[in-house]
Amino acid sequence: MKMFVALLALLAVVSAEVHQFNIGYRPNLRQRMNAEGKLAEYEKERNELLAKKSLQLASSSSPIIDYEDMAYMVQISMGTPAQNFVLFIDSGSSNLWVPDITCAGGKDATCGSYCKSTPYDACLTFCQEECCTKTVAGAQVLSTTDACQSKHRFNSTKSSTYVTNGQKFDMTYNTGEVKGFFGVDTFCFTNTSVCATGQVFGQATTIGEAFGKQPEDGIIGLGWPALAVNQQIPPLFNLMNQGKLDQPYFVVYLAQIGPTSQINGGAFTVGGLDTTNCESNVDWVPLTTNTFWQFKLSGVSSGSFSQTPTSGWQAAADTAASFIGAPKSVVTSLAKVVGATYVPGTGAFFIDCDAVVPDIVFTINGKTYNMPSTSFVVSAGPGPCMFAFYELTAGGFYPAWMLGPPFMRAYCHVHDMQNARLGLSKVLSH
Repeated sequence: MKMFVALLALLAVVSAEVHQFNIGYRPNLRQRMNAEGKLAEYEKERNELLAKKSLQLASSSSPIIDYEDMAYMVQISMGTPAQNFVLFIDSGSSNLWVPDITCAGGKDATCGSYCKSTPYDACLTFCQEECCTKTVAGAQVLSTTDACQSKHRFNSTKSSTYVTNGQKFDMTYNTGEVKGFFGVDTFCFTNTSVCATGQVFGQATTIGEAFGKQPEDGIIGLGWPALAVNQQIPPLFNLMNQGKLDQPYFVVYLAQIGPTSQINGGAFTVGGLDTTNCESNVDWVPLTTNTFWQFKLSGVSSGSFSQTPTSGWQAAADTAASFIGAPKSVVTSLAKVVGATYVPGTGAFFIDCDAVVPDIVFTINGKTYNMPSTSFVVSAGPGPCMFAFYELTAGGFYPAWMLGPPFMRAYCHVHDMQNARLGLSKVLSH
């Protein structure tokens, strides 16, 4: 099982100031619940929770993508000497946060279910060492009382470069809150020289119970500073501002996902282009706002369906949205064209894994981009596959579309932090 950790471990390929790291992948929580035959039960519990929190959510500024939807991760470190964390990458938010040592009172009495059922070597990556065992029978008893207990936590007293900040934060997700305070320390991609000094980051002292269902420690936001709580500068922008990058780019390449769970999710390149996984020709798309990586989507079509609104839609590229979020009428029409069926109680569309279906075509900045079925027909355990779209109800300044990983598996995304543009480059065949 050492391959599991080896694949997730960050692979630094250094040329001038261009660095490339592996992106880890795990099916999102809904996919895992479906594989276990528990999706309907999970959705029922989740909807009951959301009903209870509806008044709170109505008055809060919650991220548009929920923590449970996330599937792609990288390893980072904070402090001197380095303290390592596994974080979801989220280009739809801009804050960096990890659990603080006080998040569970400094105790590790119990461990999450994923630690209990994960092979020892893999467990060491995701969970604290005392939560890992070489025999399933030896795993500690599962407890759901504290979502922090099995996660890696930051201890400021062990870092010689830590500086206090004093500001507090409170971020509300659909399924739970993250509360804590900000600190300042050195940020690095694990085991590399890609580091930003003076990085402001969140130290979570309280995280909602639902966060315990995901083994990852926290989130690294890749969005623009204006999107951040307290407008903190995100790590990638700090790397650029501190002259650590050859070019003001970071590139996300996501690999095709197979019929089984895998840890190798793609590659994350900072400081230049990804010449290993992406074609050299880049189509640059201007952003319409410097918050999300947001742009105008002019139209979408597939088979006999086509829709091109007069003003188009606002769409955002987002690594955190495992599926593609779109207006309900569009999702329903696309599902009909490709033969996907909505299953009541699951909140999801399903489709035959072997179905021969037309590409879904997006029109962006005057050019068309074909997304093949290998990108949007996703395995989720025994039985039919999932149709990787969901109905997105956007309001306020949120975009109408979230073009998540299914589109990114067809086109590399080049994020230009200096010129406020998004580059699209076709993924190379491997």
